[in-house]
Amino acid sequence: MVDNTKHIFKNGNSYALRISKQDRLDLGIDEDTNLVKTISPDHKTISFTVINSNDENQAVDDFAKKFMADHKKAFDILKDM
Repeated sequence: MVDNTKHIFKNGNSYALRISKQDRLDLGIDEDTNLVKTISPDHKTISFTVINSNDENQAVDDFAKKFMADHKKAFDILKDM
């Protein structure tokens, strides 16, 4: 039986949670990986989701496309100057 119980520990002024080597390998993460923290509405569960660089780029692309569409008239005016 695998023990999935984790304990937090004090690290300077912060608290930390240790991730096993096997969990790290299974998730494909290292110290440079960005994670998004989500806390459940009942405040009893914290989950972390790996952010792929493609996800970040897609969010920026989506924002840029929406911004350009929302301000199309202004960009057309600027283009003709």
